Amino acid sequence: MVTISRTELDKIREISNIGLGQAATSLSQLLDMPCKMTVPAVTVTGFDDIIALAGGAENEVAAISLKMEGAFRATMLFIFPAAHVSSIVKQLTGEQSGILEGIGHSALREFGNIITGAYVATFADLTKLNVRSSIPDVVIDMAGAAITPSLLPLSLYGDDVILIQTNFNDWFEKSPERFQAQFYLLPEPGSMNVLRTALEGMPS
Repeated sequence: MVTISRTELDKIREISNIGLGQAATSLSQLLDMPCKMTVPAVTVTGFDDIIALAGGAENEVAAISLKMEGAFRATMLFIFPAAHVSSIVKQLTGEQSGILEGIGHSALREFGNIITGAYVATFADLTKLNVRSSIPDVVIDMAGAAITPSLLPLSLYGDDVILIQTNFNDWFEKSPERFQAQFYLLPEPGSMNVLRTALEGMPS
């Protein structure tokens, strides 16, 4: 079970706001259009809630997953509605593309690289932990099929994860709209203590 204080959650929210803000800046520069990402809340939630928050087992989502490796080890999951994938791919490539084929899949992986790379770099900088990230995996499927494979190995260690609720704003050029995504940190055994010690070293 993830035991974490309100103060620690507030520090994770600070890291997340800065990291995802930098990711939004990178995307804005790449696309030459506004992109804003904010973190309204950071909480601890259960594995069972992840699929529910994604809209239910049969709701189609995009799930980007990667490993955080080094001094702090965890799985990171980034989940958002699949309805937005084609627009993201079109903005990145200028083309309509099959989202699971060729350039579409590569573009979505690069989208994940930008967001998770900025987050992990900020995490490492603010916690002073030597952390790196693996290459993201991208799955577009119903939530049950997309998310469960990432959860099964970690469910042996407990049933709680850190949820970083994320809002995207002004993504679409002609019809800006806002949508929510979920960012999850699933620490491996022992890593929560490493994170707690690092958070204690951050200014309040």
